[in-house]
Amino acid sequence: MDYRKLFGEIRRYPGLYGLDGSYHDYCTFLLGVDTGNGGQLLTGFRESLVPRVGDGDNLTWPALVLHLAFPDRTEGWRDEAAGAGRDTANDLLFSLLDEFFEKQAQPRGTAAIFDEYLTWLKAQPWYRG
Repeated sequence: MDYRKLFGEIRRYPGLYGLDGSYHDYCTFLLGVDTGNGGQLLTGFRESLVPRVGDGDNLTWPALVLHLAFPDRTEGWRDEAAGAGRDTANDLLFSLLDEFFEKQAQPRGTAAIFDEYLTWLKAQPWYRG
């Protein structure tokens, strides 16, 4: 199955997939699709986001996307994504997914994602390898 195409379709036509177009519904759908693929479809997605955020190694990818979408906030990311920032969060989510799948499709793409993440991780003062 072409998941990039599927995810583009759910972004454009959420109602056809039983979604209301909210960030929460999109994340729930994506997590379900990932689970249906043995948790392998989005392997490395979280790790691709952590270095971009520069923090949040303890967060899930839905939370990391919100940190990127609303970098000036220190709290209330989910409230923002459910309100006025809905389109911002959704657009960024699907843009990041598309970028992730493009990178993952490259030779050694997943390895490159994890290499970048590990380089970031090892540079952290709290890291104890």
